[in-house]
Amino acid sequence: MRHFRPDEPFFLQWHITDRCNLACRHCYRECPKPEPALADLRRVWENFLAFRQGLPQDRARVQLAGGEPLLSPHLFEVLDWVAAAGFQARLFTNGLLADGSIARGLKAHGCRIAQVSLEGTGAAHDAVRGPGSFVKALEGARQLREAGIQVTFAVTLTRSSSAQLESILELAASAADRVGFHRLVPCGAAKDLAGEMLGPGELRAAYAKIHRFKAAHPGLEIPLRDPLWKPYLGCTSMDCHADGCSAGYAGICVESDAAVYACRRLPVPLGNALSTPLAEIWESEWMDRIRDRDSLKGNCGRCPLRWRCGGCRAIAWALTGEPLAEDPQCFFRPSFLERLGWKALAAAADLRAREGGG
Repeated sequence: MRHFRPDEPFFLQWHITDRCNLACRHCYRECPKPEPALADLRRVWENFLAFRQGLPQDRARVQLAGGEPLLSPHLFEVLDWVAAAGFQARLFTNGLLADGSIARGLKAHGCRIAQVSLEGTGAAHDAVRGPGSFVKALEGARQLREAGIQVTFAVTLTRSSSAQLESILELAASAADRVGFHRLVPCGAAKDLAGEMLGPGELRAAYAKIHRFKAAHPGLEIPLRDPLWKPYLGCTSMDCHADGCSAGYAGICVESDAAVYACRRLPVPLGNALSTPLAEIWESEWMDRIRDRDSLKGNCGRCPLRWRCGGCRAIAWALTGEPLAEDPQCFFRPSFLERLGWKALAAAADLRAREGGG
């Protein structure tokens, strides 16, 4: 089995509560879940610690999410567990509840990075997350930074947000430490928002704006994590490691009811962390299927960059019901000569993988 590139830490995305103070239009959550007891959270944590021992990655991080994790009565205790294990903790929040006292508490319990969701500026953000949420989110980001916590603005790329891309980037340059972009996945509450998804050409144009801004503003970190950045940047690095889509490779998600997913935006439950070892779920037939890039269908299956990119399996599933289907937003259409060159590089990488090389 190929492993994910070794310089990327393995992540646990852990939804420690389902409670939320917002009802966003594009949320991937559906029916409410009961609040987990502290004892159950501890059982999940010990399951993860046991699972972590067998992973190839040298480092790991824990991404605490919800709902809104600031509504969990156990947040600080969970942060203490993460710190005691020596892992980096990140908080995924809408920012509205992050006053000065909470921000200082987060820092005291080991949180160093908070991801604050941003859907646009002013009314555009409020249209997705509710009236007044934009101003409150910016104030929360300010309080977090004043407490010494780095802030990442997390932006969902849609037709609405891409129309404000320059304004979002300028705002991030002044009010955050980094800004990251992910694509809309029409599942959960967002299942009827497929019309808000960018077409392949629109996505490429958005990437071009982001890439130009990144080059012109080196002080603002802009991670290029979406799988389709690989073809956009003309990736020529071919080795025996997988890259791109993290599903089945770089992380695992545990919901507040302990249901386990390869990716939270790929809502196919694979087991329950209260009753089944995560290591067993990780080696399940479904996980093996989704991590086999040679079984991808359509353009993704024929693509010479499938082990570097892999497309977004969550978007493929949301639109077709088949997680191995082609990524419908992909804009990569190489020429005949380019395809031959990439195929030669990929064949050499496959040979090294079979021989156990790097």
